[in-house]
Amino acid sequence: MNVPTVLAAESATSWIFTVIGVLIVIALLTLLWSSRRRLARRPPPPQSPQPRADAWARPDADERTKPTEE
Repeated sequence: MNVPTVLAAESATSWIFTVIGVLIVIALLTLLWSSRRRLARRPPPPQSPQPRADAWARPDADERTKPTEE
């Protein structure tokens, strides 16, 4: 193989990888765009208060701190 043939083959390979890379970037951007649209259409979560298992209970409301009456 002579030098021009090798250089032509290398540039063709480089061109193919560039096209594949651009197609991958376009596919990823399309997936990102479609997922953001899908999330925007989702209804918002309910705003009603959720039970928190006494997360804000005062220590004096705890059964362990009450004096026992015997």
